[in-house]
Amino acid sequence: MAPPNPLLRLLSAAGIGAMSRIPAATGAETASAAHAKYRPDIDGLRAVAVVPVVLYHLNISLVSGGFVGVDVFFVISGYLITSLISAEMFEGTYSVTRFYVRRARRIFPALFFMCAVTALFVLLFCLPSDVKRFSSSLAAATLFASNFYFYGSADYFAAAADTQPLLHTWSLAVEEQFYIFFPLILLLVRRYFAWRETQIMIALALLSLAISVWLVRTDHAGAFYLLHSRTWELLLGALLAIGAVPAIRSRTLAGMLGILGLALIVGSVLLYNERMPFPGLTALAPCLGAALIIHTGKDSSLLAARALSLAPIRFIGLISYSLYLWHWPIDVIGRYVAFWHGWDPDLKPHKLAVLAASFACAILSWHFVEKPFRQRPYRFGSAATLSASAAVMAALVIAAGLVYPLSQRFWNMPDSARRVLATLDYRPVNSERLCFLGPKNNDFRLFNQTACLALSDTKKNWLLMGDSQAADLWAGISGVHPEINLLQGTASGCKPLIDGTGERRCTDLMRFLFTDFIPKHRFDVILLSARWSPGNIGNLKKTAKVLEAYADRVVVLGPHVEYKHDLPWLLAASMVKHDSSMVDRFRLPKQKQTDRMFADQLRREGIGYVSLYYAICPGGQCRVTDLDGLPLAFDYGHLTASGSTFVAERIKQSGAL
Repeated sequence: MAPPNPLLRLLSAAGIGAMSRIPAATGAETASAAHAKYRPDIDGLRAVAVVPVVLYHLNISLVSGGFVGVDVFFVISGYLITSLISAEMFEGTYSVTRFYVRRARRIFPALFFMCAVTALFVLLFCLPSDVKRFSSSLAAATLFASNFYFYGSADYFAAAADTQPLLHTWSLAVEEQFYIFFPLILLLVRRYFAWRETQIMIALALLSLAISVWLVRTDHAGAFYLLHSRTWELLLGALLAIGAVPAIRSRTLAGMLGILGLALIVGSVLLYNERMPFPGLTALAPCLGAALIIHTGKDSSLLAARALSLAPIRFIGLISYSLYLWHWPIDVIGRYVAFWHGWDPDLKPHKLAVLAASFACAILSWHFVEKPFRQRPYRFGSAATLSASAAVMAALVIAAGLVYPLSQRFWNMPDSARRVLATLDYRPVNSERLCFLGPKNNDFRLFNQTACLALSDTKKNWLLMGDSQAADLWAGISGVHPEINLLQGTASGCKPLIDGTGERRCTDLMRFLFTDFIPKHRFDVILLSARWSPGNIGNLKKTAKVLEAYADRVVVLGPHVEYKHDLPWLLAASMVKHDSSMVDRFRLPKQKQTDRMFADQLRREGIGYVSLYYAICPGGQCRVTDLDGLPLAFDYGHLTASGSTFVAERIKQSGAL
């Protein structure tokens, strides 16, 4: 007889092989039996979840809340997996080993194949700076830690989402982390607290929801990416699976609730947008909608269940996992392909091509990768599945370490381009002084009032207020005006407006400045700077007029020059393609239009205005590098310290400040 596989021996030694029959909470036995049969409406619900996500990522404005599809997936997953675990625990056949083997067969083949293919296309179409980021995300995705990776890199100045092909794997990581802990928790509860199972699960769900609500206010990236903020969504499905929700006896009521569930999901997809606080309480609508559909769909004759069971909808549900896996890398790589070939990825033909390619790859992946590994001919035994999974994971982690050096050799970029690209790693030192509040220090209590708002008795006191683009200017203005004391109160995404809105770090800071700090002092100059939009002009006029009572001069600093891609990336790409006009073509026109409007309206009102756009682009010819040949901005528009100094010197020479 062959010796047992060491992985299985380890699991057995830990006492997590097959379990004896474990008592279930009241109602769980009936629920488990009910869940044993196939539910076509749940495949239809998967389609309702995945299609909005795909369309949202294609920037289809109609589905501005399409991101809620991920939350619907969480509820479905919690229901199906808990149904399976619960039934096996009741029957005494549950095995942790077998559970993880099933998860590996279901999740790993399509995911790892997608990662490998994506790595190849990233190598071919992405510059080394992009490949460097990708290599880290590839390792994280392989180890189901990508939610931690993207949370850790959720810097305000981080790379745009549409440059990261594996960003969507964060949700898979959340699920897998949940299933590391949840089966063991359910096992312990069933064994020692079976009579309190429902209460314990409800308590855990409410605790997670409370954490989510709190994090939405204090750490939005954490609320979005981390397991403890999403656990309640998976537990909502789990509560249905263990029979915690009573059966609905009235068929009419069940039918109405099923339709209400669909309405909640569709309404969220159509009415939500990325500016809303999410997940938190806002996620309740789509999650409850999914729960209502699942709960009422046990009666397959009801309208909602019949609609979701239609063959075309059900088929999309069957390929939903592969569709979710492939749509985002295809979208991201498609944008790079469009860039190199000179077409606009925001045009309808490109979006239709991405959509068609996503469905084609999903169908192929489902048929040739998912099904063979879950059924035949590649359905290996438990030991072989675990061993093969570990081997492939190790191979992908090794590949993650190799892909960046391979990219450097493949592109063979000139030293000047490498030097320019290195600017993408620049981070403003100013943010470390806690005069600028961002996602990583998302609390007004961290604002260093003593260092940032200390007035001088010997120098003129200037106060700089605004967002991250305002914070960029601190280094330059304070450097070229040594005769002044430049105070600063800035936060990311925070326009310095009375009655302004934004994250709590912003509203708390601005409330303090407008109602507490400014009225108690007199300033020589107050500078208002932000990433302005035309809709801000009315409130900005009002704010400037109010502040005139507390300063000799109130000056609005206009919008920065911005680009469709990161400026260092564009400069390097222009060197690779030998196309000196590339940077100009990707300059966004909106900032120039906003600058002209602000200059006209504010000066008419007698409010001081300085055009940063003109300082960078005098006569329409825009400067893109400093005196050392490095980009003025380290991303699409945020200035480096040398860029800030360059702009401040231009403004000083013009006499505007």
